[in-house]
Amino acid sequence: MSKKISVMLVDDNKIDLFIHHELIRQMDIAHTIAECPFATEALKFLEEHDANSWPDIILLDIHMPVMNGFDFLDKYALLPEELRSKCRIIAVSSSLDTGDKLRANESPMVLQLLEKPLNTTKLRNLLQSEKVI
Repeated sequence: MSKKISVMLVDDNKIDLFIHHELIRQMDIAHTIAECPFATEALKFLEEHDANSWPDIILLDIHMPVMNGFDFLDKYALLPEELRSKCRIIAVSSSLDTGDKLRANESPMVLQLLEKPLNTTKLRNLLQSEKVI
C-alpha cells in the first residue's frame, strides 16, 4: 500500500481545480487536498507555515494571472532549503508551448511538466518513480 500524501493544487481555473481535486481523490493517494486559486495565495501559505504544514506535492499551473507559475518558482526558490526539501512541485499546463515545457523541465524544483487535464496513470507513475507515494 502506498503512503498517503498532502497535495496543494494551484490553479486559477475553477474547473481544472475541481477536476484535479476529484482525480486525486479517486486515486486515493492523498490525505489532504488544498486548493489555491492564485499563486500568491499559495506562496503566502508557504511563507507563513512551518514544514509540518507544507504539502508533499504542489501541482502548479504555469499560466495564471497576477503571478504565473514561473514567477511562483522564482519566489519559491528564495524560501529556506530545509522547507523546500519537504515539498515537490509538478508543473501543469494546457499549453503545448515548447518554451514552457523546456523552462519547466529545466527548473531543479520541478519534477516534471504534465499536460492538463491530468492523466492519473502518468501522475501515479511519476509519484511512484520519485518515491513520493
